[in-house]
Amino acid sequence: MKRSTLFLLAITFSTFAFAESDHFKMSYHGYNFYLPEAPKAFGFLGSKNDTIVLKYGDGPGEGLVGFSVESEMATGGCDPEEFFKEVLGKAENDCDRLAVESFQHIFVEDRDVGAWSGEGHNFYYFVSDPKTTVFFATRDSNNKILKVDTNFLTKKTLKKLFKEYLH
Repeated sequence: MKRSTLFLLAITFSTFAFAESDHFKMSYHGYNFYLPEAPKAFGFLGSKNDTIVLKYGDGPGEGLVGFSVESEMATGGCDPEEFFKEVLGKAENDCDRLAVESFQHIFVEDRDVGAWSGEGHNFYYFVSDPKTTVFFATRDSNNKILKVDTNFLTKKTLKKLFKEYLH
C-alpha cells in the first residue's frame, strides 16, 4: 500500500514539476519518458511487472499508454539485444528458433518493425493499427526488458517518448 501511495504521489508531482509545452517527463525504472500532457487518468496495477497505465481517451480502452517490465519473457536463451536483432532478421544468433518464431508470429507479422538507436540504447518497435509495442533492454546488471504499449500514439509521436536516448 505504501509503495502504491508513494508512486501515485511521485507521478502526480512529476506531471506538474516536469510539464513542458506539449508533454511531461515521467521516470520509470530509472528511464525518462516524454509523454503527451494531461492524461485523464493513470494507475499502477501493483503486479510484479510494475505495470503503469496512463489513459488519454474518453471511452473504455481508448487512448492508453502502458509501461511494464517483461521479467519472464522467453528470449530463446539469448541476451535480449541478440534476441531482438534475430527477431528482426538483423543477425543470426543461436537463439532458440521456437522462441524467435513465436515472437515473430505475435509481434512482427503485418507490422512495421525496426529499431531506433541511440547512445547505448536500442528501442525495438512493432507498429500496427491500433496497437504498437516497443521493447528495450536496460543496461543494468539485471538486463531487464522494459515494454511500452499504446493504442493511440503514432510511430512519430511514440518515438518522442524516447527522445532523451536517441540521436
